[in-house]
Amino acid sequence: MAAPKIFLTGASGYVGGDMLHALLAAHPDWESNITVLLRNRAHEPAFRSKYPKLNLFFATYDSDSGVATIESEVAKHELVLHFAVSADHLPSAQAIVSGLRKRGGGIYIHTSGTDVLLDPRAKPEPLKEAEGERVHVYDDWEGIGELKSLPDAAPHRNVDKFVLASGTETVRTAIVCPSTIYGAGRGPVSQRSHQIYQLTRLILEQRRGLQFADGRTFWNAVHVFDLSRLYLALVEDAVHTLYPEGGGKGGGGKATWNSDGYYLVENGIYHWGEIAQRITSEAKKLGLLPSESVRSVGVEDQALLEPAGRPVTNYAVRAEAVRARRLLGWAPVEGTLEEEIPRIVRSEARALGLEIVDNE
Repeated sequence: MAAPKIFLTGASGYVGGDMLHALLAAHPDWESNITVLLRNRAHEPAFRSKYPKLNLFFATYDSDSGVATIESEVAKHELVLHFAVSADHLPSAQAIVSGLRKRGGGIYIHTSGTDVLLDPRAKPEPLKEAEGERVHVYDDWEGIGELKSLPDAAPHRNVDKFVLASGTETVRTAIVCPSTIYGAGRGPVSQRSHQIYQLTRLILEQRRGLQFADGRTFWNAVHVFDLSRLYLALVEDAVHTLYPEGGGKGGGGKATWNSDGYYLVENGIYHWGEIAQRITSEAKKLGLLPSESVRSVGVEDQALLEPAGRPVTNYAVRAEAVRARRLLGWAPVEGTLEEEIPRIVRSEARALGLEIVDNE
C-alpha cells in the first residue's frame, strides 16, 4: 500500500496518540511520511524517543498566525487526521480545509463526538417503564439525514456543519463521532480518557458512590482500541482513494465521504447507575470507600456530576453505528466498559495517591 503524506493533530492526546500507535503498528514504513502537530514542546522528547523518524511540527491554536502556519503545513499533505480539540475548534477545521484546497485536494478525517446528539433543550426526565420506546435511536445509515440536520445549538454542531459543507470531489471529508471511550491508551503522552474516569475520580474524592436521579440514564461506549481500528480502516480506504490500482487518482475503496461521510462509533450502551455502582463496589473492595452505598443526585444538584460529561443526565437518545460495520467490516472486539472498571478504579486511585489495600 502506498505511503501517503499524513498530517495528524492531537498525537499527544488520548485518542490521537492511540491512533498513531495503531497506524504505525499496521504500517511502520509510513513513519517518515507522517507529520504530527505538537502544541507543547515539552512533549518532544517522548515522541523523539518512540518515533525517531516522525516529523514534528510545532504550532498553537492561540493566534491567527498560529492557525495560518497550520494551514500552510496542511497544504503539504494529502491526508489529515484531526484530533486536538477538534470537536469544538472551528478555526483549526477551517485551516485544514483551506490548506487542502491550496494543495489541490486531499482527504480530511475529522473527530467530533456523539454529544452532538444531545438536544440542549431536552430536560432530564425519567421515562416510565412503558415509555421505553420513546428513546430516539440515531443511526448513521438510514438516519444519515437526521445527523446532517441536528439543531444548531447542539454540542459540536457548528464545526460538524462546516466539515459537512466543505466536502467536494477534490477535498473529501469524513466525520467520526465516538461515544464514551475507555481503555488504556497506547500513545506516548496521554493514556487516559475522561467521562468514566472523571466519574471514578469524583466518587473517590467524595468518598461515596454518586449517580444521577434513578440511575437509569444511559449512553454509548467504545474501547479506544476498537475506535483506532475504525480510524485505521478509514485511512486505508482513503489511501485506496488517493492511489487506486492502476496509478490514477480519484478511484477508491468502500467508505463514503462528504455528505455521507458520517460515522458513529459505539459498542452498545451502559447505564450510569450500574457503572456508578460497579465503581463504588470496586472501590470499597480495595479499601478506598467506607461503603458500597450510592447517593442519588437530583436535578437541582446535577452540576456536581459535570466532570462526568453531558450524557450523564441523558434518558432520551442513543447512537447506533451502522455505516462502519456495513461498509468497512468494522466490528468491536475489545472487552466491555463494565469489564474495564477494576482497572479504571485502580488507575484513578493511584493518580490521586490513594492507598489500595488489595493491590495485585
